Amino acid sequence: MVGGGSPIRRLLSIATGTVRRAAFLVAVLGLVFASVLVTGGGATSNRVLTVYSVATGLQYINTADDRARGHVNNPLDSTANKLAPKSSGSGNGPFAGDVAVYALNLYSNPTLKRRAGSAVYTCYFNYDRHALCQAYYKLAAGSTLVASGPIDFNANGFTIVVTGGTKNYLGVRGEVKAAAAPRNAQRIDFELIR
Repeated sequence: MVGGGSPIRRLLSIATGTVRRAAFLVAVLGLVFASVLVTGGGATSNRVLTVYSVATGLQYINTADDRARGHVNNPLDSTANKLAPKSSGSGNGPFAGDVAVYALNLYSNPTLKRRAGSAVYTCYFNYDRHALCQAYYKLAAGSTLVASGPIDFNANGFTIVVTGGTKNYLGVRGEVKAAAAPRNAQRIDFELIR
């Protein structure tokens, strides 16, 4: 035989070489993939941004007329009516279905001297002064942060989730913690993860 062996041995040699090259390629791709995961995991950066807010306006949508219409024109029978939730606490509201839009000025320090932007909270109330709120924070540099979550208006503070942002905050996530501060303000801490 010409070429140093039988055709079967040559095919086995070629196949063995191909399998080795494929195994090597899989190992290299695995290492590259693992390094990308490790690098991507290490690239996550945490950032804390603190601002102070002062409420500047409130628009309130009272849905008492809809509630009254529901009592008169109710398709449910008397047994189902007994299951209707009862609002506890203040008789002044807000009540389920009411909507409030809060406007705020943001400041960079607790002295409230240097403006850092503005914010708007849109809150949809359910029962007992609890609401689902969407918050938009427009910072002085032109970037925006968006957050949402449940807020208990009976409490002194709240924590909601950062769901995104624009410009410098594009693709961020994290949380917003708000607590009472001096001068009728709130301290707002953004804990951001990129």
